[in-house]
Amino acid sequence: MRVGPFREMDRAEALEVAGEAWRRLRALMRNTPGIAALSLLLAIVLWYFVTDTENPTLIDVYPSPVSVEPVNVTEALAVANQLPAVQVRISAPADRWERLTPANFKAVVDLNGFGARSQEVPVRVEVEGVRGVRVVDVQPRTIMVNLEDLATRQVSVTARAVGSTPLGYQIGAVTPQTPSARVSGPESLVVLIDQAVADVNVTGLTVNVRQNVVLKAVGTGGAEIRGVRIEPTNVPVNVEVIQTTIVRTVPLAVDVAGEPDPGYAVSRVASSPSAIQVQGPIEVLQQIDRIRLPAVSVAGARSDVVRSVPIPLPAGLSYVDRDRATVTVTVTPSSGSRRTTLAVEVLNVAPGRVGRVQGSGVVDVVLDGPLPVLNAMLSGELRATADAGGASAGRIILTVNVKAPDGVTVRSVLPASVEVTISVP
Repeated sequence: MRVGPFREMDRAEALEVAGEAWRRLRALMRNTPGIAALSLLLAIVLWYFVTDTENPTLIDVYPSPVSVEPVNVTEALAVANQLPAVQVRISAPADRWERLTPANFKAVVDLNGFGARSQEVPVRVEVEGVRGVRVVDVQPRTIMVNLEDLATRQVSVTARAVGSTPLGYQIGAVTPQTPSARVSGPESLVVLIDQAVADVNVTGLTVNVRQNVVLKAVGTGGAEIRGVRIEPTNVPVNVEVIQTTIVRTVPLAVDVAGEPDPGYAVSRVASSPSAIQVQGPIEVLQQIDRIRLPAVSVAGARSDVVRSVPIPLPAGLSYVDRDRATVTVTVTPSSGSRRTTLAVEVLNVAPGRVGRVQGSGVVDVVLDGPLPVLNAMLSGELRATADAGGASAGRIILTVNVKAPDGVTVRSVLPASVEVTISVP
């Protein structure tokens, strides 16, 4: 990289010198024309100095390689090799470097008058669109160009589907609307071409489409062959999309087999998930409204039953995400009632006194609760009492209280009160 001279002087000094030179130039031009000419030359030098100080000229290699194009190729010949790119060394003011893009460079090899053979050809580079840029060097300065006789042939056009369709769809016919194409280029490449292929991207397609697709030359082994021309360059292709299956959400039905232990009952049945997604032909899915899971046995159960069961599918259907379900059968004690009779105990009688219940001294009690608890309840777990409240004599009417185990409620007590006589034993 190079910058202009006088870099050690700063801008202020340059402007001061330029101003002084201008004043002297005016005086000299009036008095001595010869010296005036010399002053003018000095002013030009100073102008160059100021300009170069503010916007120095840079010489360096442009960072992007430049592609080389062949020009003036005889109609009967074609370039058979891939031309390499070149590196270009340029000289330009700093502000012009910022404006340069690869599109501003044009590198060519002039093949006017060259015959069908391999030969070294000089590379010529021009800069377009940005003024003040000079090409200093090109590397390599010459490149090998292989010219061959131009060959032309007709090949069949084939369309291929590339990518994948969504679940439940498949590609049917992929038909190019142009049956053949004309390929031309170097004879050694044209003889390798087997067909012109149009690759159609079908990713995500669910409906029939018609696309314009670029053709590429393909050899017998399926590899693309570059360096030839295909006419037409692209063809319309019809793509048929067939819906083979659909996805549908179907609820699951749960069956329960057997009976819980006596005194227990099934209160709830649920599956997780409650529905699944299945896929298959439309005609098969239209015939089902639910999928019934294998029966879960609750025979003799006294608590919840949880089972993982397979999900059976009708023929022709398949799972989308899962093939098993978890069935939960909630088993709870059955509710019922029990009738019994209890003798009434008199409590809190004054010391030295006794309380006697008049009549039979018993009450009829109806209890509600879980049947297993009612059936297993012992006689000692129930108690009917009447609180005398410290009474010492006489006849009094007392309310009967019945105490039942946890989970059991007293529905009724008959009679609800009794007559009690308090006396000396």
